Amino acid sequence: MAEQDLNNRSNTIPIIGSEFVRPQPSDLTIIGDTVKDANGNKVFKVKTPLFGLHNKRILLDPNDSPIVTMKMKVTSKHDRWQVYRGGDLDDKIFTVKRSSSVQLKTRIEVFLKHNQTKEASCDFTIKGRFMKRACTIYVGDSTKKVIAQVHEGDERLVATVYPNVDCAFIVTLIFIFDLINMAGTGV
Repeated sequence: MAEQDLNNRSNTIPIIGSEFVRPQPSDLTIIGDTVKDANGNKVFKVKTPLFGLHNKRILLDPNDSPIVTMKMKVTSKHDRWQVYRGGDLDDKIFTVKRSSSVQLKTRIEVFLKHNQTKEASCDFTIKGRFMKRACTIYVGDSTKKVIAQVHEGDERLVATVYPNVDCAFIVTLIFIFDLINMAGTGV
């Protein structure tokens, strides 16, 4: 883990909502579609709707209220996902896409709403290994500022979200990263 980033608490990164930002590091465990905190409390759940033409997922809070809707753009060659606030497909927050259609290591770029038309430089980057579920999430296009790390455990994922980073945003990215990797394996 990058210790210098754990001690950098000056920048708060609330993408989905400030209510999901914690001043200390947060360890989250993901088993299937459920996300629990270090105390074993359910903090998020991802729901896959039974009906619909498009591949989508909904991130829910512990009361089953929608936080964001993740929708795959069907005609994209870069496995593009669009993320919307709540259940409303009119309020787009950010877009996630594979950086190129052919990759040996998975590199995914995240573009916030204000940056989606140009896509010249990404706002966040996810880097991981193809066929593995582990990844690291960075601010921008470099590897200088880590905001979260994910590794595989026994039939689960363990995520460390750094201080002052939106946990709902990170969980959304982890699920999309996993979906993109599964699509790349033909699953």
